[in-house]
Amino acid sequence: MSTTNPAIHQERRKLLIDATITAVAEYGLSKVTLAKISSIAGLTAGTVNFHFESKEALLLDTLRFVSEEFDRSVANALKKAGADPSKRLAAIIDASLDPEITEHRKMAVWHAFDSESRGRQDYQRIRGSLDKQNFKLILNLCEQIIRQASKQSEIDARAIANAISGITEEVWKEILFAGEDYDRDDARYVCLCFLASIFPWCYAMPRKTDKDSYPATTISKATSNDINQVSRLFDLYRQFYEQGPDLALAQRYISEQITNDSSVIFIAWIGESEDRRAVGFTQLYSTFCSVEASPIWVLYDLYVEEDRRGKGIGKSLMQKAHQMAAESDASRIDLETAFDNVSAQALYESLGYEKDNEFYKYSFEL
Repeated sequence: MSTTNPAIHQERRKLLIDATITAVAEYGLSKVTLAKISSIAGLTAGTVNFHFESKEALLLDTLRFVSEEFDRSVANALKKAGADPSKRLAAIIDASLDPEITEHRKMAVWHAFDSESRGRQDYQRIRGSLDKQNFKLILNLCEQIIRQASKQSEIDARAIANAISGITEEVWKEILFAGEDYDRDDARYVCLCFLASIFPWCYAMPRKTDKDSYPATTISKATSNDINQVSRLFDLYRQFYEQGPDLALAQRYISEQITNDSSVIFIAWIGESEDRRAVGFTQLYSTFCSVEASPIWVLYDLYVEEDRRGKGIGKSLMQKAHQMAAESDASRIDLETAFDNVSAQALYESLGYEKDNEFYKYSFEL
C-alpha cells in the first residue's frame, strides 16, 4: 500500500485547487476537465485521481476553499476593527475588496458556481451559507448603528443591508470583467460615500480628491544611503515569511549586499527629497544558466507595505527589474512563489512570466 508524506499531500491538493481556479477562469465551469486541470498543475491525471475521488469532489473543494478564504479574511478584518459597529462594517467592505480574495480568477469561480448553483444543492449549500452568513453580519451591524443613534423609525436596517450587499456583489462583477486593471481604490471610495450618505454620524464623506491623493511613486536603485530604509522593509518581508523580527540582522544583511555589490535592489519611494519614504523593494541576484550559456537573474525578494498594495507598486518594481536585466544582456529572470500566493501569481503572469511545469525544485539544508 503506497503512502504519501502528509505535507506533500496537502501541497499537491493546494496546487490542484489553484489549478482548478485557473481552469474555471479560463474555460468556464462546464468545460473544465481533469486533463486541463492536471496540465495547468503540471501533474498527471492519475495524480489528480489520487488526491480527489472525482472531478466533482475537486470542484466542491475549490468552492469550499474560496468560501473559507473569504470567511477568514472577514474574521481577521473584524478582529482588527474592534467592537465599534461602524468600524466593523467598514472592515467588511475592505475585506470584500481585498486584492488577494477578489483577484479576477476567484471572481470567475464565484460567478461560475453561482450560475450553476440553481440546479445543484451541493453548490447551493456552500454558496447560500456564505451569502446568508455575510448578510446576517451586515444586517446586525446596521441595526447596531441605527439603534445607537435612535433612528429605528427613520432608517430600515434590512433595506440598507440589502443595498450594501448589492454594491459589493456589483463590485465583484466589475472585477470579473475588468480583471487586473480594476480600480479597487475607486470602488472603496464609492462604498465610503454610500456609508457616509446613510450613516453621516458615523462616517465622514470622503473628498473627491481622496481616492487620487496618494503620493506619486518613484523607483530607484538602492545605494549605501538607503540601507536603513531597505532594512526596515527587508525585516517586514522576512516577518511575512514567518521569521521573527530582527532589524539588526536585516541591516547587516542589506549592508553586505549593497557594500559588496552582491545583489541589485530597487526601492519604491513616496514623497520627495528628504521627506520621501520607502514603501516597497525588490532584490535580484545574478547567476548563470549552463544550458543557455548565458547570465540570468533570480528575482528573490518582492515586498510592498500592506497599506500600499493594489496600487501597481509591485508591478513598477518588477518592470524596473526587467529593464535592468535586459540591459545586462541576461537571457531571463527566474522567480518562485508559494502555491497559495495567488495575488503574486496573478501579477507575475500578467507580466508574461510562465509557470514551470517540467521541473521540481529541491533544497538541501546545510
